[in-house]
Amino acid sequence: MKNLMKISLVCMLGLVLTMSNVMAGSGDKVTEKAREAVSNAAPDDWETLAKAAEMCIKKKVNLTEAKEWLDNSLSIKESALGLEVAGDYYMLNKLYDQAINNYVKSMLLTKEKDFYADTEDLQSKIDKAKKLNEA
Repeated sequence: MKNLMKISLVCMLGLVLTMSNVMAGSGDKVTEKAREAVSNAAPDDWETLAKAAEMCIKKKVNLTEAKEWLDNSLSIKESALGLEVAGDYYMLNKLYDQAINNYVKSMLLTKEKDFYADTEDLQSKIDKAKKLNEA
């Protein structure tokens, strides 16, 4: 019975270590894909920079470089996409006022382009940031 418990413990430990490696590996793949996209992009390709940053921010990996890409994207063009991704970055870092400001700017740009555009997701993000900011 003791051997069975030892074997079970070793198996569980192996499973935990394997899962941690798999999770770490998925972040590395996202970083690699994002870096490849950025390296293949034109110098003025704000959209690729914003999307690469978005990939990393969603997976919570490579955040320092993602922020640099995002800043570069927004310096090329202040886009609704870039501002929303910036809001997501600030939410992740618990900077709720900055997140709200970026989400509102994103919503305004979206509505400016198409008054009837669906901004429900942005409104939900704003509401969530406000609740977290008050807590």
